[in-house]
Formats: sequence, C-alpha cells, structure tokens
Amino acid sequence: GNDEQKAAYLPHAASGSSIFAYALTEPQTGSDAQHITTRAELSDDGRTYVLNGQKTYITNANYAGAMTVFAQLDPAKPGFMGAFIVETGWDGVKIGKDMPKMGLKASSTAAVQFRDVRVPMENLLGKPGDGFKIAMTILNYGRLGLGAASVGLMEQSLHDMLKRAANRVQFGTPISHFPLIQEKIVKARVYSVVSAAMNAFAAKILDQYPLADLAVETSHCKLFGTTRAWDTLNDALQVAGGSGYLATQPYEKRLRDFRVATVFEGTTEIHSIYPPLFMVRRISRQLGDGSLGILARLGRVTGGLYKGIDCPVRFEHRVLRKAARFARRHAGAIKRRLYAGLVVYGKKISRKEFFLRRITTLSLYTYGTLALLARYDQQRQGDPDPIGLLALRYFMEEGRQADKDGRHLFQTKLDGLKHRLFHHMTTD
Repeated sequence: GNDEQKAAYLPHAASGSSIFAYALTEPQTGSDAQHITTRAELSDDGRTYVLNGQKTYITNANYAGAMTVFAQLDPAKPGFMGAFIVETGWDGVKIGKDMPKMGLKASSTAAVQFRDVRVPMENLLGKPGDGFKIAMTILNYGRLGLGAASVGLMEQSLHDMLKRAANRVQFGTPISHFPLIQEKIVKARVYSVVSAAMNAFAAKILDQYPLADLAVETSHCKLFGTTRAWDTLNDALQVAGGSGYLATQPYEKRLRDFRVATVFEGTTEIHSIYPPLFMVRRISRQLGDGSLGILARLGRVTGGLYKGIDCPVRFEHRVLRKAARFARRHAGAIKRRLYAGLVVYGKKISRKEFFLRRITTLSLYTYGTLALLARYDQQRQGDPDPIGLLALRYFMEEGRQADKDGRHLFQTKLDGLKHRLFHHMTTD
C-alpha cells in the first residue's frame, strides 16, 4: 500500500484494535485464482469502484474490521485484477455465519457477499491490474508461515515420540529398540531439520527483499513442511499406541487442526505440479513458438541443456562437498527434464501431472539440500554437528531414490494402469 493507506490502516492492525482478512477464494474458484468472478467496475464519476461478488472460506471473516478483497477489473482479461481495502461496516458487505469446521474452531471462517459496495479509488492497492501479483506475493508469506508451523509440530511430535518410546516397554524391552519405531523418530528429526532450513533460506531473502519472486521456494516450503508434518503427526499417534487414540491426549486435536494445512494456501496437488509449471513459463520464452516441429524446438534448446550449474560456496567437509555436488547434479537434471518435457509435450505439458510431480519431488530434495548447505555456510565455526550431518546424508539418500524413480519422461506402466482403472470406473 501507499503511505496514506498505511497511515489509515496499519496502526489499527498493529495495535490489534482491528483485525484484517484476506478475501480471494470463491465458491467456484479456489486454486485457479486468475478466474475469480467477483467484479469491480469503475463508477461513471471515476471516484469509486462498485464491487459485486461472493467469497468463501474467509479466515477472520466475523472478526475483521477490513479485508483485502480481490476482484476482476475487465471480464475480457481474466487475471487483470484489483486488490481493494474494504471495510466490513460499509453498505453492501454481508458476512455469513461461521462455518462448522473439523478443527481450528477458535478461528472464524465464513462466506462474504459484496453487493454494489462502493470502494473509494484511494482504497485500491497498487495499480489497476496489480491484484493478481499482490495476491501471489501475499501467498508467499502464508505458505512460509505454514512451513514454520509444520516445523513446530514436527519438533513437538519428535519430543513426544522420544519420551513415549523410551518409557513404553513391550516384549521386555523399550519400544525405542524396535527399528520400525526408530524409523518414525528419525524421519521426524530429518524432516524438521530440513523444513526449518528451507524456511530460513526463503525467509532471509524475503527479509531483505520483501517483494522478491519466491513462488517456487515458498511453494516447496509449504509442500514439504505440511506433507511431512502430517505424516509425523500420524506417526506420533502410532507410537503412542492405544492411548494416542484417546481424546484426552493431544494427538486428535493436532490432527484435526492441522488437516487443513494440506488444503489451504494451495492444495498439495497444486503444489506438486506448480513449481515445474512456473519454471516452464520461463523456459518457454527460450523455446519460442510451440507450434514449431519437434526438431526445430529441439534445435533451439540443445545448446542450453548441458550448461554447468555451479554452487558459489565451497566446503572443506567431505559430506558437505558431496551435498554441493548432489545439488548441482540434480539442478541440472531438473533443467534437462523440463526441456525434454517441453520438446516432447509442448503446450500439453500442463496436463502431464505425473511427470510434473516427479520433477517437483526432485526439486524438493535439491532445494532442501541447498537450504541445508546455506545453513552450514552461516555456521562455519568448527565441524558441523554429527546429527545434522547424518540427517543431511539421510535426506540426500532419499533424494537419490527420488531421482531414480523420476527419470521417466513418458507415462510409466503404473501411470497407465491408474488411467485405465479410472476410465473403467467412470464409464458405463
């Protein structure tokens, strides 16, 4: 916002005298934010925008004194949006009852309707058309917040599992001696360390450059953190055994409250394909016209396939040097596979979701390794801690397996069977 907007609203937000909400999602439009249907039309006198539409699943809706509302400005240009500061007390703003939810019950979540709401011109954030960019920038911070929450839950779950496994005795020995229990505890430690490094890496950049384009990095923070935290929460309940199923224990509430984390701020499915699609848009500018034949497109990119990807930091420790080579090698593999996918599939690549997910998985391990290396680079005092190094080695080994599993450019046999099964299940 500009200085006048900050002066009008930030003191209230900072003091807590007014709560704010973020209104983007609509009944028929979730992840496909460019195609929301709420509209804002400039009035004849050019002094106000007239806002009409409906939002849903809006957090803080019944607490909020104002909302950041996103609306289309030109029906002929989907995605040409405006972001508006809308006060909830204005005429035409109607907030529904709180929705009964599975978890997060202290949070207000409701639908909001806007009917001929007159929004002053000075309440437009940025310029006309900046709305989508503003929405995506804000989501960077929301995704990073979910990554941080994931770390906290994994660390608490790790603490609970260690305590339970040490004290619970079965077959004459603590269950901490059983490899299948040890596996759950180790994964919690590795994933919390990696997720924390991912978040810190992205947060440091955003701290220096608040408007930096970190769509891929924050997507990775959200996807890795929330999926691993969900698995860890489930593992913690499992280690607790029968007592973990009791409502008097914390596991039920944690699972209910956290379940939405894999849905909002972009679903797990969207984040599983979004990073490579984001990168594809950049590469497409190098490829040029997608209507060219396969040989012509191949000729345009051949020269860029095998350019070296260098890591600017050098490490003395053997494990860290291996990690740097791991990151360089797999960054190059991601680039080559994306190029190959574009050459083979062209504009249809966005529909090749299994292929895209394989790219994202490898990218997660590459980014996680780079984030851990960045953390070690900042701690260049003495040798790295042994547990941290073992966690890094464990994470890289998982990454190598992901690389092997993700080398398929074309549909795998399993992918094909999924398609055939679904086809038979949904046709007469």
